[in-house]
Order: sequence, then structure tokens, then C-alpha cells
Amino acid sequence: MGTERNIRLATLALALFAPACIAQTYPAPQGKAASGRAAMLASLQRGREIDVRGVQYRHLPEVLAVERESGAAPPGEILESKGRLVLYRAGAAGAPAVRRAAGKAVYPAVLNTRTGALGVLTGNLIVKPKNMADAAAIAGSHGLDEIQAYPQLQTVIYSAKPGVDIADVSAALQADPRVASAYPEIIEHVRVPK
Repeated sequence: MGTERNIRLATLALALFAPACIAQTYPAPQGKAASGRAAMLASLQRGREIDVRGVQYRHLPEVLAVERESGAAPPGEILESKGRLVLYRAGAAGAPAVRRAAGKAVYPAVLNTRTGALGVLTGNLIVKPKNMADAAAIAGSHGLDEIQAYPQLQTVIYSAKPGVDIADVSAALQADPRVASAYPEIIEHVRVPK
């Protein structure tokens, strides 16, 4: 009876406190930092709109991301970091496509139009085919490389080739009658262990 009561109490405690944990948000910059960030975001050139499962993003043609190297700085003004990725203002406008420079991947950046958070387009696309047997044919039709298939989830992760416009490929996949849903992978928040 005592153990059963403890389990009920633990369940009740989880039911009460879990929603508060799930609803955690990232703190917004305050004061001068907030106005400086708002000014920086307002100064960025806006590109195409990209819809990711109902969330609107805007491509930022002059902002790119690269993997952080020890001792090496990106070739532009650093805007922020996302884990091992550093977002910087490059000045050069281009399509939302992953590129290769000096043997490294250079990723396009986006802006979440609702939250103002910067994100990185990885070049991967998350696709739910209507029939998993079509996964290879879908990759071939759209010039994609299959990274991983998850049959139990009816999902395939594809990678766009360097230089290919990710927004165009995503739109083409969404229009493909063999595809139930498709959207590009975006890294917006990275949790760093303490």
C-alpha cells in the first residue's frame, strides 16, 4: 500500500510539474542587447520565405554558417553561435544552398519570422513518403542522397547536393504525389551541456 501511494504521489508531481518544464523558453536579450540585436536583424537582407510545418522562416542571403575551428575566425562579422556552428555576415547574397569552400561546408541561414531566432539550413530534408518502397525513386527524381530511412516512422532523411537550392527542392518534394510531407531541417536552438 505504501509503495502504491508513493507511485501515485510521484505521478501527480510529474503531472503538475512536467508542463512547466516543457514550456521553458529561452531568455530574450534585455536593454541595450535587445535593441542592438533588433537593429542587427533589421539590417539584414531578406530572401525567400520557407515554410517548415507551419512555421515561417525567411532566408538571409548575406548570413552564412560554418563549423567552428580552433583559432580560425569566419570571414565576416560574427552574429552568434549555434553549438559548433558560427553564423556570420558574409556580404555575398545567394540562394539557400549548402556550399563547399576550402573543403568545408558553408550553410545558409534563416530567420524565424515569429520569434526572431536565427537558424541554419543543414541541407537535409525530412520526408514522409506515402509508400516507403518509393524512397529510392524519390531520391533519384530529385537528385538527393538518402542518408537514413526510418520505416517504423515512415520517414526518410535525404541530403541535397552542394549548390542545390534547398527551398526549391523542398517545394518540389511537397508537390510530388508520392510524398505525404517534406520540409528542410533547420537548427534553431542548440542545448549546450553545463
